[in-house]
Formats: sequence, structure tokens, C-alpha cells
Amino acid sequence: DTEALDAFELAYGTRVLPTYDFAKAEVIVSVGADFLGDWQGGGHSAGYAKGRIPSKHHGKATMSKHYQFESNMTLSGASADVRVPLTPSAQKPLLAAIYASLKGKADVADFSPKTAAQVKTAIKQLQRAGKNAVVVTGLPSVDAQRMALAINELLKSRVIDTQHTTTIRQG
Repeated sequence: DTEALDAFELAYGTRVLPTYDFAKAEVIVSVGADFLGDWQGGGHSAGYAKGRIPSKHHGKATMSKHYQFESNMTLSGASADVRVPLTPSAQKPLLAAIYASLKGKADVADFSPKTAAQVKTAIKQLQRAGKNAVVVTGLPSVDAQRMALAINELLKSRVIDTQHTTTIRQG
């Protein structure tokens, strides 16, 4: 999690990790983050489970939609609505494509047609959900971690909390 700590420090000036309340999420896009496993210290499964219980909104049942882009099957991938196998080298361009699209410069990088369609759908869902969406990444890259923070800022995500942070110590 060194990269995530570095990225948060560059963005917010403190070497800590944000907290996440997945119960508030209508749309979750995970890029290589096993947030139901041990990602950033774990403990995210209870909030995720709450968001997965269908609830009534305007007369129709809704629950969070979860897109998982990952190279190896994880607990999070097994629980996702849409799991897209994606090599680690394609995951950073995916984050860049999400960021560019949210900035109005839509262009889905060099993905296969099937993957490109899934990426476009995930981006549309993020745009629709806005503040009720979140993007997380487990990529060991400061750039990737900063991009995820920037995407959540563009979304004005209320799922991520940069004020109430968590510290982790070396085991």
C-alpha cells in the first residue's frame, strides 16, 4: 500500500489512506483492487453487503452495480456483476480512459471490442451515478493511485472519505 499512501500524500498532504463506505455506492468500479479481500487492510465487506441488498427507490428495486477489472480471480471478482479479465498492463490505460471520459475527452484505449464495450458501459454507469459512484484500484503505481483519487474527485464521490482517514502500519 506504499503507492496508495504516496499518492494520498501528494494529493492531500498527509500520509494516510482514505476510508470507504461501500454501502453508499450505487456503482463500484474496481481496477485490480480486491476490496472484499485484504485491499488496504480489508474490512470493506460489511458495507459492500449492505449496498447489495435490493432497496426500493421510486417504486423499483435497486442495488449497487459492481464492475471488476482484474488479471486474476479474486473474492471481489467472484462477487462482481461484471468481471472483465484485464492484464495488469491494460489496467492503467483503463483508469486513464475513465478519467478522460469524465473530463469529456471520451476515447476508450486499445481494448478488444468486447472489453471496450464493457469499459464504455462502466463509464456510463459512473457518470449516471456521480457522487454515488466510486473507483478503486490496487495497482502498485503512484500514478494509478493518483488517477483513482482524481476520478473520485471528478465524481464528487461520497463513498470515499478523505477527511476521516485510516493509518496502516508495517506488519
